[in-house]
Amino acid sequence: MMTNAVTLDGQTLTTRKLVSIARFDAPVALTPEACERIQAAREVVERAVARGDRVYGVTTSVGAKTGVPIASEQIGEFNRRLLLTHNFGHGPVAPDEVVRAMMVILLNSMATGRLGVRPLLAEILVDALNSHKRFTVHAWGSIGQSDMSPVADLALQLYADVTLVSGEALALLNSSALSLGMGAMAIDDLGRLLGSWTLAAGLSMEGFAANPSILSPAAVSSRPFDGLRSVAESLRADLEGSYLFQKQGPRHLQDPLSFRSIPILFGNALDSFAFVERQVGIELNASQNNPIVSIEDDALFSVANFDMLSLSMALDTARLALSPVVTSCTERVAKLTDSFWSGLPVGLIEEDSVGLPGFNGLAQFHKSIASEARLLAAPVVGELSSSSHSNGNLDRASMSTIAARRVRDTVEVCKSLLGIELIVAAQAVEMRGATPLGVTTAKVLDVVRSVVPYVQSKDRVPHPAPLLAALEDSGYVLRSLVGAGS
Repeated sequence: MMTNAVTLDGQTLTTRKLVSIARFDAPVALTPEACERIQAAREVVERAVARGDRVYGVTTSVGAKTGVPIASEQIGEFNRRLLLTHNFGHGPVAPDEVVRAMMVILLNSMATGRLGVRPLLAEILVDALNSHKRFTVHAWGSIGQSDMSPVADLALQLYADVTLVSGEALALLNSSALSLGMGAMAIDDLGRLLGSWTLAAGLSMEGFAANPSILSPAAVSSRPFDGLRSVAESLRADLEGSYLFQKQGPRHLQDPLSFRSIPILFGNALDSFAFVERQVGIELNASQNNPIVSIEDDALFSVANFDMLSLSMALDTARLALSPVVTSCTERVAKLTDSFWSGLPVGLIEEDSVGLPGFNGLAQFHKSIASEARLLAAPVVGELSSSSHSNGNLDRASMSTIAARRVRDTVEVCKSLLGIELIVAAQAVEMRGATPLGVTTAKVLDVVRSVVPYVQSKDRVPHPAPLLAALEDSGYVLRSLVGAGS
C-alpha cells in the first residue's frame, strides 16, 4: 500500500476523499479486505457460469434481448460489442477531475464486492489513477439509469488491451459513475461556497446599515430550525462589535426581506444540504449495478440499483435550496446600488460632471447570471423517457447526469454571484463610513481591498475576475482567508 494513499474499501468513501483524489491527484490504494471481496465476488460469478445459471448480462444478453443465451465462445466478442453498442458519446467533454472522479467511484464500487469483475480490472484502475492517465469522456449520453455511454467511453480506453470475461462489460456499463462523481464534487464545492456566502451577507448588512434584530436569540428561538440557528450564531460572531448593534446603527425598523430573511434563507439551505450530503454519502458506497453479486448467498440477484432517483432528488434539492439564496443575493446588490434604498449616492459612486452610473452596470450583470442559476434550479426527477425502449422494460429514468451537470454549472455561476456581492458590499461599507465593523467582517473587507480598490468617481468599476481568482486559490473558503473559525 502506498504511503499517504487514500484507501478505498467500498464502504467509507466520502466527498472529501473523492475530491482529494480526483482534483488534487492524491494516490489511491485498495485495502486488503477490498481485494479479498473483489476476488470472492468474481468466484461467485464463475461458479454461476460453471453451473449454467441464467444470469442477466453474464450468461444471457441484455435489454430487448434479455434471456437470449450467450455461447461461451462468444463471451469476449459479446462484451466488446456491448461496450461499442453503448458508445455514442459526443458533445461536451468531461473535465479531467470529473473523469478521475468516475474512476474512483468505479474502483470503490468494485471494492464493495457487488460487481463480480476480476481483480485485474481494479488493478488497472489503481494504476491509471496513480499514474495520472487522462481519458476522453463525453458528458452527453446518459438518462441517469446507468451512465452507459460515458462509461463506455472510459472503459474502451481503460481496458483496450483486456479481453473482458463473463459479466464484466455489463458490470462496467451499469455504473452511474459520471453522475455520482460530478454531483458529489459539485455538492462539496457548494457547501464551501455557502460558508463563505454568509460572510458576504454580513458585509452587505453593514453596507446597508441593516437591522441586526434578526440575529437575536429571541428571533432564533422563536423559529427553532438547526440551519437558522447555526447561521444566526455565526453571523452574530462575525458581526461582533459592529456599529449595527449600537442604538443609532440600523437605519430601519424593518429591512427588505432580502436582508431581513438572511438567517432563514441560508439556514434553509444548510438544512437542505444536510439531507443532500447524507444521500450523496450513502450513494458513494452503494451499488448501482444489475445484477448484484452476493458473496454471502453465493448468488447473483437481478435488481434496479441503477435507478439513481436518490441522487437526482438530492441534486435537485441542492439547486432548489440555493435558488432563494441566489435571488436574495441579487436583491441585496440591487438595493445597495439604489440610492432610494441604500441612502448612498447613485451606483455607489460620488457624483461628478461626467455622470456615470457607477456600480449599476455590475448589479445588472449580477441579475443576468442570477437568472442562469434560477433556470438551472428546475428539477429533473419528473422527466420521463419513452417507455418504448427495450420493449417497454426501461419505462422510467432518473436523469441524474443532467441533475449533476446542472449542479456543476450552478457552482460556477454562484462563484461569480458571491464575488460580486463582496465587491458591492465593500464599496457600500466604505462609502457609508460607519464604524466599527464586525470582528470578522472587517477582515473580509481587508481581503476584498487587498485585491479590489475603493472606487473613486473617476475610476473604472472593478472587474470581478481578480477577486474570483483570489477566492479560487482558497477553494472558496473565505474564512480561511480571514482566519475565522468554520
